Amino acid sequence: MSDFLSQIDDSRLNRRTFLIGPAGTGKTTYATQHLLRLFERGVPTDRVLVLTPQITIARPYQNAVHGSAFGGGTVSILTLSGLARRLIEVFWGLIAEPMGFANPGAEPIFLNVETAQYYMAQVAQPIIDEGYFDAVNVADARIVSQLLDNLNRAALTRFPVDQVAERLINAWGGERDSRRPEVYRKAAEIAEAFRARCKSQNLLDFSLMLESFRAHLMPDPSVQKFILDYLDYLIADNVEEDNPIAHDFIAWFTPRAKGALVICDTDGGYRNFLGADPDHALDLENVCDETVTLTESKVMSMPISALAASFNRVLGRTFEAQSVSAPLTEAVTLKTARFYPQMLDWAIEEAVKLVESGVSPREIVFLAPFLNDSMRFTLSYKLKALAAQKGISLETLSHRPSRALRDEPPTRAMITFAALAHPGWKIRLPIEDVADALYQGIEGIDPVRARLLAEIVYRRQGDNHILSPFAKINPDMQERITYLAGERFDQLREWIESYKAQGEYEGLMPVDYFWRRLFGEVLSQPGYGFHDNLEAGRVIAQLIDSAQGFRRVLYPVGSDWETAGREYVSFVNARLLPALSPQRWFEEEADAIFLAPASTFLLRNRVVDYQFWIDCGSSGWSERLEQPLTHPYVLRRDYPTDQVWSDELEEDTQKDALYRIVIGLTRRCRKQIYLAVADLGESGYEQRGMLLRVLQRAVGGTDETSTSESSDQVEP
Repeated sequence: MSDFLSQIDDSRLNRRTFLIGPAGTGKTTYATQHLLRLFERGVPTDRVLVLTPQITIARPYQNAVHGSAFGGGTVSILTLSGLARRLIEVFWGLIAEPMGFANPGAEPIFLNVETAQYYMAQVAQPIIDEGYFDAVNVADARIVSQLLDNLNRAALTRFPVDQVAERLINAWGGERDSRRPEVYRKAAEIAEAFRARCKSQNLLDFSLMLESFRAHLMPDPSVQKFILDYLDYLIADNVEEDNPIAHDFIAWFTPRAKGALVICDTDGGYRNFLGADPDHALDLENVCDETVTLTESKVMSMPISALAASFNRVLGRTFEAQSVSAPLTEAVTLKTARFYPQMLDWAIEEAVKLVESGVSPREIVFLAPFLNDSMRFTLSYKLKALAAQKGISLETLSHRPSRALRDEPPTRAMITFAALAHPGWKIRLPIEDVADALYQGIEGIDPVRARLLAEIVYRRQGDNHILSPFAKINPDMQERITYLAGERFDQLREWIESYKAQGEYEGLMPVDYFWRRLFGEVLSQPGYGFHDNLEAGRVIAQLIDSAQGFRRVLYPVGSDWETAGREYVSFVNARLLPALSPQRWFEEEADAIFLAPASTFLLRNRVVDYQFWIDCGSSGWSERLEQPLTHPYVLRRDYPTDQVWSDELEEDTQKDALYRIVIGLTRRCRKQIYLAVADLGESGYEQRGMLLRVLQRAVGGTDETSTSESSDQVEP
C-alpha cells in the first residue's frame, strides 16, 4: 500500500475510507496530508471536523494546519466531549427542560475533572466520614474519582445510572467480602445525589454532557440538520481509543458526509479505563465505501520489526506481525541485576552513554509500569549528576496524569508561600512545609540549612505566623546558613510583605494571579529554585491554570477572592486529581529525557529512537490498578449483566493488556530497546511478573551483561 501513502488521489477526498493498520504505518501522516488537500481543493476550513479521542492526540493536525497557508482558518479539531459542549451551548434551550435541569433559563456551567471532583466531594464526604467505605480501604480522593468514573461509564455505555450497582454486585459474585454489595449500593446513592445536585444548579460534568448529547441532541432532527448544514467532511483518528458514543456519532455522520477518513490502529485500546472500545471501533468499517489496510512500518528498523514479530508469536494474538529475519541482539539489550538500585544505575549509565555519543536526549525515554516518587527522583537526579560529571548538561521531563497536584514539590512550595501571604486564610503551616518551601524556592540552600532557617524565622505574631528578617538572626546562625542564602531569603520575604502591605491579600487578587506574579517576579529569577527549571515551571503552570479554571467555574467576577483562594488550596490539599493539562503533553520538542509510565507514553503517540523498559520483573506491566468501586470491563456495553468476574477473565485481560503494551511500545521505537530487570524488586521481594516470562521466550539469550549470581534469571 505504499502507493496509497505516496499520493493523495483527489477522487478519494469525496469517498468514505476506513484506514486500518498498526501504529507507525503512516496513517496519521496521510490523514494530515488529506486534510490539507481538502483545503487546497477549495473546501472551507470550517467545513471539516477532525475528531480524536483526546485533544492531545490531535497535535499532528494542529501542527499541519498552523504550518500551512490555511493556518488563519477555523478548523474544528475536537473530542466528542468538545463537540457535545459546542452543541449544548447552541441548543441549551432545547434540552435543558427535558433533561430535568432546574433553571432552563440560566446558562449551563460546564465542569472539568477538577470541579466535578469538588462538587462530588461535597456530596460524598459526609457519607465517607460515616465509615461506609472503610471496607474497601481507599483514600477519599480515589473514592470521589471512582464515583465519577461510574457515572461516566454509565453514560458511555448507554445504561441507566441506577444499573451500575446491580452490574458490579452481579460481577462480584457474593463469595467474597459480603460487605462489598452494600458499598456498591451506597456509591450508587451518592452518584444519584450528585446527579440531582448538578441538575439543580445547571452543572454539566462529563457524564451529563455525553448523556445530553446522546439522548437529546443527536436524535433531534433540528440538531442533525445543524450539523449537516455546517460540516461536510470528517477525519476521525484513533477510533480504537474512543468510546461507543463517539463511534455512534461517526457511524451516523460518515454516510451523510461528502467525504470521510476513519482511522483505526489494530493494536490500540490503551484508554479502556477511560471507556475506549477497540472492538466496537472495527464496526465502523461497515459505514465506509472502502477499506485500506497498511502493514509496512515507517518507524521500526528490521531488528525491531523482528522483535515485534517475536512478541506477537509469544503472546498469541490473531494479528500477524510482519515476518522478518533479523538478529534480536541488534534490537534488544537485556540486563538482569540482582538488586533494584543496580538495575537503575545500569540504565542510567547506558542512557548517558547514548547522550555522550551524540544522541539527542529527546530520543530517549524511560518507561515503567508505575513511576513512583522514589524512581522518578532517582532517575532524574542520577541522570543529571552523571551527565554533569561528563561535562554534559542534561534535562529530564516526567508526566504522570494520575498524580495529584499536591504530590508535586513545587506545588507544595507555592501553596506555602500563598498561605504566608494570605493570613486571612488562617492556615497554620507545619515547620516542615516552610522548610521545604525555602529549600525548593531558594537556590544554593540545602535541606538542613533550610530547616534551620525556617525554625528561626517562622514565628507567631498575634493570630498569624510571619517570616522575620534574616538580619535579626544571630550572626553565628547567619554564617551557618550563608549570607548569600540569607540575602535571597530576605528578597523573597520582602516581596511577600510588600504584597501584604498593599492590601491585595484582602480579596483583591485571585490566587492564580498571586502565583503568576510570585513565579515571574521572584522564583523564576536567577538565584531562586525555579530559575531555568523546566520541570518546576511545568508544574507551576499547571497549578496556575488549574486555579484559574476552578475560580472561573465556582467564583464568577466580583467574588471574594480570599475565599476562592482558600477553597482552592483546600481542594488541592485533598489530593484530588488534576484536569488534563494539554501543555504537559505538548512538550515533544523539549531536548530532555522523558520519564513516564508506559501507558502514558503510548497515549502520546510519540516515536523515539531508544526506549528503556525499567523493572521488567514487576507484575504491574500486566496487572491493572485495583479500583474497588468501579470496573472498566464489567461496566462495558457488551459485558453480560449476570456474569461473575472470574480469575480466568482477569488473567485473559492481563495477557491482552500486556500484548497491547509491548507491541505498542515496540512499534514506537526506531532503533533499540533496553530491558532492565532486577531479581529483587524495590521492596526486596523476588519478582516474576508476566512480562518477565514473555521476555524469556521472546528474547531469551540476549542477556550478556548480567550481574546476578543466579543462573535461573527468568521463569520459562
